Amino acid sequence: MGPYKVDTKQKVIIYKGNKLFPKTTKIVGICAPDLSRRHLDLKEQKRFAALIRIYGVIHKYVSEFMEAEGVVLFDLPITTRMISSPGALTGTIISDVDPFKIKFFDNDVFLTQSSQLYLEFAITCPGINQVYCWDKSFRRERADFRHLPEFTHIEYEGNIDFEQNLELQERFLKYIVHSLLRYNKEELGTFITEEDMAQLQKLTQLKRFKRITFHDAFKILYEYTKDEKYKTPTINNFGAYEEILLTELMGNEPVFVTNYIGDEVAFYHANMKENPSLVMNADLLFPGYGELIGSGQRVNTREETLAKAKHFKLNIDDYQAYIDSRDPINPKIHSGWGMGIERFLQCILKLPYIWEAKVFPRVDNSNRP
Repeated sequence: MGPYKVDTKQKVIIYKGNKLFPKTTKIVGICAPDLSRRHLDLKEQKRFAALIRIYGVIHKYVSEFMEAEGVVLFDLPITTRMISSPGALTGTIISDVDPFKIKFFDNDVFLTQSSQLYLEFAITCPGINQVYCWDKSFRRERADFRHLPEFTHIEYEGNIDFEQNLELQERFLKYIVHSLLRYNKEELGTFITEEDMAQLQKLTQLKRFKRITFHDAFKILYEYTKDEKYKTPTINNFGAYEEILLTELMGNEPVFVTNYIGDEVAFYHANMKENPSLVMNADLLFPGYGELIGSGQRVNTREETLAKAKHFKLNIDDYQAYIDSRDPINPKIHSGWGMGIERFLQCILKLPYIWEAKVFPRVDNSNRP
């Protein structure tokens, strides 16, 4: 447990908590170990008791924060025909991940990748302006050091604009971290040092998280590395290594990377008026680990939503309800975000692998106990 370095023929991952080693060049080839005997570890290792307590209080702190902000908890299905990232199915977005397809009685459905689209339905109800959920999400991808195919997802949607959305995320992250430091230092101390906690305390005291555009991020990466591939901004060259390196170059603080290329990200992001090839979205990068929260302002008119659905070759029958949810007369501006609990725990507890942030993780090579 804890930050450490692995560098073998099979695996290449060289990082330590929130500090990169200078010779870091790749983060590839990570795979989960056999976790089938994890239930026996629970009897012997103190860290699991601490992890269980931390998981429980995070649920409490999230509820407190959302209640104070006037955000309503919403219950959602995990089976759907309307997945949030269909690019892998249509072949339109390389970065999208395949969904899990299952039989629900006689129908083919998918396990949800995100509850966002259903959360958007909720805020069309009169008197309901902000909602959130704490639910499972499923993505058909092999586990690596920061991805799990099954994870717990906190997601928010509200009738707020892009700027308000970013500000809400800042308040949310600061509140959860502050609460952990105030009430759960003993549990945190099972994983991290007093120095680590002092760094987290500094995060809660920041007036504003740093922000940088996607294109400017590539300028910084090129200036530092002189690698020609960073001369052309594309999400294909912006993975874990680049995200982690960028947080180091930006002072080891949380960083919002904004305004990605529209054709390379999910269909539901609203285009920028100033430059329609870019969208009003952001990834919040956490020092040493990269993306922690993904967010954006949504396409809000029926015409634009339908145009986006056609552009990304979606099955219109599956997404007609989503398109219909836009008010034809007075469409509301709305935005949202999502954060994986396991990724958050990995960042806060400085865990090397995300499957250590869960007592019973589900990975591609193990579904026991």
